[in-house]
Amino acid sequence: MLINDLNFEESLSPTISRRSINNRSILKIQSSLCEAAISLHGGHLLQFKPAGEKDIIWLSNKAIYSPEKAIRGGIPVCWPWFGTIGSPSHGFARISPWQLMNWQENEEAIVIKLGLSASEQTKAIWPHEFSATLTFRLSASLKTTLAVTNTGAIPWRWSGALHSYFQIAEATETSITGAGKDYIDSLQSGNKCESTGDLLINQSIDRVYTAPDESIVIHDKGNQRRLSIRNTGSNAAVIWNPWDEISKGMADMDDDGYKRMVCVESTNFADNLESGTLLSPEETHQLTTEISILPQ
Repeated sequence: MLINDLNFEESLSPTISRRSINNRSILKIQSSLCEAAISLHGGHLLQFKPAGEKDIIWLSNKAIYSPEKAIRGGIPVCWPWFGTIGSPSHGFARISPWQLMNWQENEEAIVIKLGLSASEQTKAIWPHEFSATLTFRLSASLKTTLAVTNTGAIPWRWSGALHSYFQIAEATETSITGAGKDYIDSLQSGNKCESTGDLLINQSIDRVYTAPDESIVIHDKGNQRRLSIRNTGSNAAVIWNPWDEISKGMADMDDDGYKRMVCVESTNFADNLESGTLLSPEETHQLTTEISILPQ
């Protein structure tokens, strides 16, 4: 699906329109600052392209738009857990309907807020009261913030991630700096490992970096650019590329899709929900990723 081939529904402002695909509502943003798209299914950013630049966010050509399935690519919201420590995998936020709360526009940025709160459906999966807000600040850079609040009477624990997929020209010509040395390798049964030098994208990678720098940089040689990822409110950065064999087994990904993407994720990682981040009643936690293009 090409993000520009959506069905038009209504204009919300001169720069924001509501569109759809398979009855899934999508906000399309077209301004002098940037072009973007956000699916209300999953609170899922699908596209971000600063004015005069190439797309920064990768979206699968075979992405499936279904209420039961997460969209392949973009920035899925993994919450209230990351990975397979609960069911469904990566939590329910990325397959839940989010509500458009409000939007603001000025010469500096477009800000869009979505909301999700506890319901009978979420409590059937995870029996806690909560309120979650997703804020997208769109300009020459992209800032995505997931704010979660415990609205109940008892503490609960969680983990999660902003699972950002980045568009790159060619994986084998791409390297990553700033992830740090220490990582947990999910492809080696969770072994703790140590790396030296730049991370090269030349094989299947599924790593949880536990002490990343303040800024992680993707060196996208083929596009002649560097992408800066600054994460806050996280305790780790997950870096993932499925490579060839896994990609071939994905119905929602081209067989060679791995060549043009890499994930660098702002993550609150936990081995299980019992060791996740504690949130007391009325307490709020913010998980943020800020993405920008650096000068060459």
